Amino acid sequence: MHPHWKKATLTVLPLAGWLFATPVVWAHDEYQEHQAFHEDLGAQHQAEHEDLNAEHRAGHEQLNAEHEYAHQFPMTRRQHRRLHQRLAREHRAQHEGLNAEHQAEHEELNAEHQGYHDFNE
Repeated sequence: MHPHWKKATLTVLPLAGWLFATPVVWAHDEYQEHQAFHEDLGAQHQAEHEDLNAEHRAGHEQLNAEHEYAHQFPMTRRQHRRLHQRLAREHRAQHEGLNAEHQAEHEELNAEHQGYHDFNE
């Protein structure tokens, strides 16, 4: 091989290798960033579910305590029935509120997820 070709080859090969490897490295970095974003969303989602579950348990404990307290006092059948109807309404309202909060949190995470993908396209 002529010295001129050898010199050109030695100059071009590292450049070609760099040009070939760079997109692979960038794609790898993008994938890692994407994975990290999804892991963060997953952690947020899990934390929100744990918060909702704690709120749900606290609501049940509060209703149970109220129920036990009310049963310390004498009641007519009508008063007893009204107590349980009121507690049932409060229980349904708590569940409706938690379900709405749960849905809103999912929509927020979905919007954040979609925003990430829209921004990175």
